[in-house]
Amino acid sequence: MSSFEEFLEDYEKKELERIGKFLKRLEEGKISLGEIYPSKNRFIKLKEPIAFSPAGAPVWSVVPFYGSTIITLVPRSDKSKFDEFHNLSEGFTSRDIDKMIDLVKETGRIQFVISNFPTFYKNLEFLEPLFTELNPPMIPNTLLAIIGERKYKEYFTEFDTLAQFGFKRYISHFVDTRLGKDYIHKIAGDYAFSYIALKFLGYDELVEEIEYLMITNPHRACQLFTVFGNMIALPSFNSLKGICNFRQEELTAAYELGKPYGIEPRAIPYEIGRFILRKLVRYPENMNGCWEIIQYYDDNELYKVLNALNEGVKEKKIDIIKDKIIDLNEILDTIWNETAKIKRNADIARVAIGLLGCLSASLSGTGVLAGLGFAVIDKIVGLKLDSVGEKFAKFFSPNYLVTIYDFKKKNNIQK
Repeated sequence: MSSFEEFLEDYEKKELERIGKFLKRLEEGKISLGEIYPSKNRFIKLKEPIAFSPAGAPVWSVVPFYGSTIITLVPRSDKSKFDEFHNLSEGFTSRDIDKMIDLVKETGRIQFVISNFPTFYKNLEFLEPLFTELNPPMIPNTLLAIIGERKYKEYFTEFDTLAQFGFKRYISHFVDTRLGKDYIHKIAGDYAFSYIALKFLGYDELVEEIEYLMITNPHRACQLFTVFGNMIALPSFNSLKGICNFRQEELTAAYELGKPYGIEPRAIPYEIGRFILRKLVRYPENMNGCWEIIQYYDDNELYKVLNALNEGVKEKKIDIIKDKIIDLNEILDTIWNETAKIKRNADIARVAIGLLGCLSASLSGTGVLAGLGFAVIDKIVGLKLDSVGEKFAKFFSPNYLVTIYDFKKKNNIQK
């Protein structure tokens, strides 16, 4: 046994002890509303809002928009498999680990958690510095503590009985078997978690369909488990209470698969963050581009712009989830460029306000302008016309356009 494996065994024991204490308190109803697990002191410089990195997309296009973005390390049988998976899933490899450790220590903008028992990482010795320096926690399964042992056992027995008719055999084909039978058992447990969670949350029609498909079409059952496990089950019971990010492709799939059951996902697509970063830096989807954004822009204003663009999409009543034909980038470009209207309207308003100023002596000092929150009319002459004109233009513009306009003006972004 290697020294790293011994270290992980001890690490796992301590981790399970911590989780056990938390789950006991959760079961006894002693967890406060705002409490999260792992607690903030398990991380270095954790900042809110907390978000989870999107699966299947580079994490670097998400990081600048949140206080801290959680990256989940998934175990693989060797370094090559680890690189292949995480490069495809989140845009980094083992070569980036040292720099990412530094990024955690310096900024806290990324954080690591582990998805499985620490001993599953025993073949990945290059992760030793990450474990020793960052102490990444394991996210607990809170389901049992929340729904109770009786109901949990009942639902688990239902799932396990159905899984015996070929479903477990099917999922074993795409699991990295070199990690051992325990890992296969863990993956089956993940599907069981989704089944139990969805059933507990009341998605009865969806669960009935999954039950049927587990026997007749395991591939289709896995699709439903993956989509609704990620978008409903995991966020509902996640003890870190972070914001989940999804790709437009996933949201589209969720809408199409969920339509028969009345499920319509609502989330900010990952592509909106990527769009903003492409407007700000030349190469946003790597660590250097991400770091450039973090150093230059205030994270809170980026978060506001992210939400403003999402609101803009909804205001236009263009459903990016339902209609795959429409290119999201075209929609976002339209919204981004519409902020030019505020400047044009401000120029028009300046002329109008100048005329009002000339008439101020004959007016009472109350009326339209005062009603809109501006200074009384006899004080307007003393104001800067460009400032007042802009206030008028903003007043008659949607809030999301004002947010984007202010951001572009403050940072002198012309495009």
